[in-house]
Amino acid sequence: MKDELTLKEKGTKKLEEWKQFVHELNEQLHHDVSDAKEAFELQKKKLQDWIDSVDDQLEDAWDISKEKVRDIRSSLEELRVQAALGRAEAEDLMHDQQKELVKGLHDLKHKINSIYGSSKEEVQTFKEKVSDKADDFHTRFDLFRLQWHLGMVEAKEEWQEKKKELSHHLHELHSKLDHLEKEAADKWKGFSSEMSEAWDHFKKAFKS
Repeated sequence: MKDELTLKEKGTKKLEEWKQFVHELNEQLHHDVSDAKEAFELQKKKLQDWIDSVDDQLEDAWDISKEKVRDIRSSLEELRVQAALGRAEAEDLMHDQQKELVKGLHDLKHKINSIYGSSKEEVQTFKEKVSDKADDFHTRFDLFRLQWHLGMVEAKEEWQEKKKELSHHLHELHSKLDHLEKEAADKWKGFSSEMSEAWDHFKKAFKS
């Protein structure tokens, strides 16, 4: 019973995080191009703070091998350098920064997910939290790319259509979260995979 209660508590926290993320993505989606530039700089600062937090957690690396810790720290440092770059006023420089940040986040996720061979709950929780948060940042920076690419004057009509599509996906995600919140008492163990599938559908919309 205690384990089940813990699982429900974790599920509740995860639902709250997802709902907040959907809300923030929806706000970001409706920024105009100039506001998106400001939001981009804010996310770079939040990314730096998060990198520092992950680095601190590695001080208590449990039974993660020293080699893996070095690999992760190397990726964190490369990502920190990119996130600390000054404001890019020129569009091509902003695109370059976005591209390198996404590349760095992808590399970090790969390093984190390569941690294996440990059954300790602390290690698995660390993997999940870092990977999920890196994925959140990845999604945000992908959305910036889309806004800049389609938000220009010559692509305004295309951007409006894409924005409608993404808004629809976010509305579906929010509805699904509300439903899961009401039904969660009976399905805590299954809602995570269900939401992961829903997120995947949303992310595919960035590529189409």
